Amino acid sequence: MSDYAVIDPSTGERVEEFEVISEQDLASAIGSAHEAYTTWSRTTTAEQRAALIRRVAELHVERKDELAEIIVREMGKPLAQAVGEVEFAADIYAYYADNGPGFLADEPIQVD
Repeated sequence: MSDYAVIDPSTGERVEEFEVISEQDLASAIGSAHEAYTTWSRTTTAEQRAALIRRVAELHVERKDELAEIIVREMGKPLAQAVGEVEFAADIYAYYADNGPGFLADEPIQVD
């Protein structure tokens, strides 16, 4: 099976290689995702899921330098832009953590 290589576009250096996923592993991953959808996502509240998304935002902020360095290596972006991208992603996660439960709340519909 062939490999997938991550190349640093700014240097041309091969950073890391990964094996391409097998059909069996892909089917297993899809099965796991489907299981999570039909069980966990149906048994947790919007507030519980929002708390997890809030934690993702916090982790992005805590690890922004590390994440930005990955972006630089994999995409060739300047470091300042990569940091900005991580911070922007954290803001998006925080927005949905703050507003997601409200977006999903039932709304009365007036029928005349």
